Amino acid sequence: MMNQLMFGHTLRMLRSAAGISLRALAKKMEVSPAYISQVELGKLPAPTHDRMIKIAETIGIPVSLLIEMSHRPNPDSILLLRGHQELNELIKMAVNIGMESKDVFEIIALMRSLGGEGFRKLVRYGADHFTDFMLPGSSKHSPDYFPSPMSQLSFSETTDPRLVFKKLDFAEKSDLLRYMIERVSTIYGSLDSDRAYKKLMSNEAEDSSGIGNGAAIPHLFVDELDQTIVSIARIPEGIDFGAIDEKPVHLVCLILSNPDFQGNHLNLLAYFARKFQIPTLIDEIMMANSKKNILSILFDEDDANIH
Repeated sequence: MMNQLMFGHTLRMLRSAAGISLRALAKKMEVSPAYISQVELGKLPAPTHDRMIKIAETIGIPVSLLIEMSHRPNPDSILLLRGHQELNELIKMAVNIGMESKDVFEIIALMRSLGGEGFRKLVRYGADHFTDFMLPGSSKHSPDYFPSPMSQLSFSETTDPRLVFKKLDFAEKSDLLRYMIERVSTIYGSLDSDRAYKKLMSNEAEDSSGIGNGAAIPHLFVDELDQTIVSIARIPEGIDFGAIDEKPVHLVCLILSNPDFQGNHLNLLAYFARKFQIPTLIDEIMMANSKKNILSILFDEDDANIH
């Protein structure tokens, strides 16, 4: 039920940030506005896959982010995959070559029978004799079992460390957001901090950005900026954000963007919302001992989806 509530709240935030009315989205999906309203309130489950596609196209975000938000996987599995890029590649390859469930179970049975060293011998034999198993028309190049990691400039590398706060102690949401806005303003002098703060608080008054599981994602479009800026704050003691689960917020991810970067802004908002569906994620971030570690947990190899 919590996941259903988080999905609905996130959908409402995304729709609002994209400037799309409830009626306009309902028309695009060929459903009633009342249906969308019930989904956004968490009273109905997430829409079907076909409807998800229409939502993603209308808002302008990858449909994969919506689908992953609507069906929360096992948190332990997500944490395992985050730490092992090779497992992600294995799953992608299995899907790409059309492996079926029975194929996977046969591999598991084989690994169980042969043990670790025996299975490695089988793999090495296959690598040495791979042409014996190839179908006509397949590439004759030797397989590359150790590909280089993808090189890309990630948010973990571009987020200004001066805007990552390991420990802040504020009793009021308004004071915390004012502090974060002012710190952004000291680095990006073009930002009118008073104006941005008032707009941000107005947004919060309409609909809290506290999405549950101890996280909040306040966000704002700012004309004066020429990029997307992220600021991250840990609040160990917790702060009342009016979150949908009525629990204190311990992590705030502030997103500020020029309106011309709407697509990136919405993708980042959806990305954070999907990450924070993992109940153990906030605990992991709270235990991180450096700003670099905080960023690496928030922006792992999955952050290619943001772009």
